[in-house]
Amino acid sequence: MMEHLKCDLKCLSRDILADIMARLDGSTLASAACTCSDLRGIARNQRLWKQLCNSTWPSTALDEAQHLISSSTDGFRRFYADSYPLISNDHKDANNYFPIQPTLISPSNFALFIDVYYREKCITASVLDGIPMETDFGQDDDTTTGLMSWVLNCPFKVVPSDINDEDIEDGDDGHDFISLVGKADDRCNELKEGIRLSWVLLDKKRGKAGNLSSWKPLSVKKIWASNGDYILHFGCIIPVQERLQLPHNLAKCLIVARCNIEEKHGYLRSKEVSMHIEDTSGAYVNGGKSLIILNQALYCSRSNNRHAVKKGYIQFEGRKQEIIRKKKLEETMADWLCISFEVVILLILGYRILPIYYMVQ
Repeated sequence: MMEHLKCDLKCLSRDILADIMARLDGSTLASAACTCSDLRGIARNQRLWKQLCNSTWPSTALDEAQHLISSSTDGFRRFYADSYPLISNDHKDANNYFPIQPTLISPSNFALFIDVYYREKCITASVLDGIPMETDFGQDDDTTTGLMSWVLNCPFKVVPSDINDEDIEDGDDGHDFISLVGKADDRCNELKEGIRLSWVLLDKKRGKAGNLSSWKPLSVKKIWASNGDYILHFGCIIPVQERLQLPHNLAKCLIVARCNIEEKHGYLRSKEVSMHIEDTSGAYVNGGKSLIILNQALYCSRSNNRHAVKKGYIQFEGRKQEIIRKKKLEETMADWLCISFEVVILLILGYRILPIYYMVQ
């Protein structure tokens, strides 16, 4: 059977085989490359992987993205292999799993590829080359200005071009908004089923990449005080080393996408996409720790099982709620102790003062 298959392949020209393999998805193309040397040679063609990357992440087709991925001979194939599966938090011992971290991680080492889809149509495609900061962390000089810039400002933030009301009324089917499918009273479920978001982080020096998003929304909420605004949460759970001193040695990359649904015409428009990192206590992780966590995320295990990734997210939220519950319980007990102490003080004062009052009378 294998000899017959090999004979059939040799009867086809290399151009025909290349055309056939250009129609495959990434997983099938990688599997086909493992069957024989002829297909493996064709699968090494970066043009095939570039087409796959451009169709999966339109941001990779932008002009500003070309030099970021094409710097190595195997750039697009490696980018696809690293970015298509989701980050999993299966590591039981992150201290032994991750490679030795560099002493200095510069924000300029990273690049971001952000793509937002609705029903297979791209809403937003953006590239951010480097994280803008005034000063890199890890240096010996005074980094106060850079630290405050990091703490007070979200370094990962993309705001697409706004669509003015005139464009919406004219019904122009532009790149930044599309007509929403579904009933007006079921917008949250429609967004949860229809929206897809990819947030790929690339280490430009090492060529290592990772998708920090969950592809599908983990939660969708409507902002009732606004006019048709919705908040969508994406993200992943990253196991971290003990030296970072985070609860449970876990961190959450939370990607927040804000979109608007124009009720009159039913248009969906992406307004803002941002990301921050939290620990299991709900506290934001900023500064140098964030850069270390992002760097560690690139070396986490990957999984194509979306349900397993979501299960890890649910477990993280469960631990977070448990910590919050314990903290509230401790605060409640502290309040009761203070109240009890005040009551005792009042009783003692009353016991001492009342006899003196009656004696005076």
